[in-house]
Amino acid sequence: MTSCVGCSCQHPHVSGTGSRVLLSTRVSHNLVALRSAVREVGEAVVELAPGLLEVHTSHPSALLTAARRQLSSVEAAEVRAVVLEDEEGDALLSTAFAAPTLAEVQARVEHADLLPMFADELSAFRSVYQPIVTLGPDADRPVIGYEALLRGTGPKGPVMPVAMFHAAGQAGWLHVLDRVGRTTALRDAAGWLGEALLFVNFLPTTIYRPQVCLRTTERAAELAGLRLDQLVFEVTEAERVTDIDHLSDVFAYYRERGCKVALDDLGAGYSSLNMLVRLQPDFVKLDKEIVQRLPEPVSRAVVAAVVEITHAYGGKVLAECVETAEQASAALELGVDLGQGWLFGRPEERPGAASQAVAGTVPSQAADALSTTRVDGNDRAVALCGQPAGALGEQSPGGAAPRGSADVEALVARAVDLCTVGVTIADATRPDLPLIYVNQAFEEATGYLSAEVLGRNCRFLQGPETDPDTVGGLRDAVTTGRDHVALLRNYRKDGRPWWNEMRLSAIRDHRGRVTHYFGFQNDVTARVDAEQRVAHLAYHDALTGLPNRAQVVDGLVRELARAERAGRRVALLFIDLDDFKAVNDRLGHAAGDLALTAAGARLRGALRDGDLLGRHSGDEFLAVLTDVPRDQVTTIAQRAADAVTDSFHSPLDVSGHAVQLGACVGVALFPDHGRDATELLQAADRAMYAAKATGRGRAVLARPAG
Repeated sequence: MTSCVGCSCQHPHVSGTGSRVLLSTRVSHNLVALRSAVREVGEAVVELAPGLLEVHTSHPSALLTAARRQLSSVEAAEVRAVVLEDEEGDALLSTAFAAPTLAEVQARVEHADLLPMFADELSAFRSVYQPIVTLGPDADRPVIGYEALLRGTGPKGPVMPVAMFHAAGQAGWLHVLDRVGRTTALRDAAGWLGEALLFVNFLPTTIYRPQVCLRTTERAAELAGLRLDQLVFEVTEAERVTDIDHLSDVFAYYRERGCKVALDDLGAGYSSLNMLVRLQPDFVKLDKEIVQRLPEPVSRAVVAAVVEITHAYGGKVLAECVETAEQASAALELGVDLGQGWLFGRPEERPGAASQAVAGTVPSQAADALSTTRVDGNDRAVALCGQPAGALGEQSPGGAAPRGSADVEALVARAVDLCTVGVTIADATRPDLPLIYVNQAFEEATGYLSAEVLGRNCRFLQGPETDPDTVGGLRDAVTTGRDHVALLRNYRKDGRPWWNEMRLSAIRDHRGRVTHYFGFQNDVTARVDAEQRVAHLAYHDALTGLPNRAQVVDGLVRELARAERAGRRVALLFIDLDDFKAVNDRLGHAAGDLALTAAGARLRGALRDGDLLGRHSGDEFLAVLTDVPRDQVTTIAQRAADAVTDSFHSPLDVSGHAVQLGACVGVALFPDHGRDATELLQAADRAMYAAKATGRGRAVLARPAG
């Protein structure tokens, strides 16, 4: 098998070890910060050219750390940095063209403990496997496959996956780690997989050209004795994919080789649904947030839409992170095909997998809280970045230290600091639960520095749109010492609102007394906004913004029930525009869409504020006249129908064109013309056609039922 010379998926790029540092920037204020960093470490700086600084130092790592501290993350991503030995001429030019950002260089220094793992990947990495089952009754859930999940080990103990991928991403080593993940998944599946499918994660951004970059994957499958048609290659973090054309090429290559493909973390956003329609993967894995919110109405609507689209082209839908029987039942009811999660089985190591571990450093602020245990015996802190509490591996060569050992506590503490969700620790032994620790992700999400919030209750995040009832539920959980999950409208330091899915966990000492509260702050603003858009689209017409047929019919059903209880009447208007087809024929469909929108606005202005108006389909609209006194229903309905037809006496302005439309109206009354929504709709529809038969701009009352 051939491979690229010096390929970034085989050999991680590292910083030089010389004493000459070049720093380049095109932003003037970055130059000021870089000069300040040089002065901080006591070195001299020479400006070789505008924006290009040279520093000679015996401690380049100290200089890079100082420079990174002076710059924001955006600024550090703009600055280029190289550490040189004695490069000159073409060698210097080659190094300069490949210069990483200052953020990457500093990260390579900070996360150098990954390099020995990459150098000995056969011993340092292993896979664990979580079963995937066919959804069905409890007794009928056969395992059809397994998802491989990468675990890393090293001289000191386990490295948590979230910390490992975060570090590799910062240092520019994701190409290596992604390739290791694929080959390790295949290597450790040898000898036991049988005929089951193997789901293997990959990041499409790490694959430059599939015909070249995926050779190592094919070779690993061959060595493991696995058929390519058993492999399902799964795109992780689907919401972050920006180049769908490239992903389509990767999918096409996998399929040509006989493999299957899957989209992971499919959410409610438009980008997810666009990828689903465009790529038509064999398997679609629903985002865990959607699954774990089942059977809530919005989640049901999203799942139902994804199932309908996926089944239409012959794909299968998989619900992952299923933890309860209720979630499994709701998913099955909505047509989901497969399930994955702790309800069906946790990730487990198979025979032949390595078992070593790497530990990190301890943030002093969290050490005391992390040394406590939960009263139910579960070490929740291990799972606080979304990994299950045994995901680190519970054994090491020669016998693992127990979970409460100093090494594991140090590892967990480091993971808290690196976690990509905001983590707070509050002291439950002091009045008003003051914060004693916040991690960097919390600072980035809220805009508050730790020095500004330590010693304060976290209510400073609340604002005018924070729901008091939600806060009350949180307060009750604290009072009773319970874990709690709440969706809060919080506010950043600059006043911008955000949606915070806050998970509160009580930490108890050996006597069962609550000593601390862990808060996990997850910014789900994008998800909530997407869910609200999906919910809006489920019940509104995308063109006119009016309620759609489904919402109008639901409203009609509610009004009929209310009217029957109160002894009142309901009127239904079925409205059809006159001469609309001529607009499409003369001006085009774009103008027709504008005309429909303008017509909807005319109709809304013709009706009472409390009446429900919606688009039925095409150029047809429905209006429900609500809360009508029994003895005035005919008069009010006739008045509304006249107002509708009169509203089109003047032409509509459509992109500078005067468009003259009309409207015919069919009127049906409850209970005269129907006892339920279906009968009323049919009666109003017949009346509308009778009106159109008599001419333009007419209204006709339906005939009595029977």
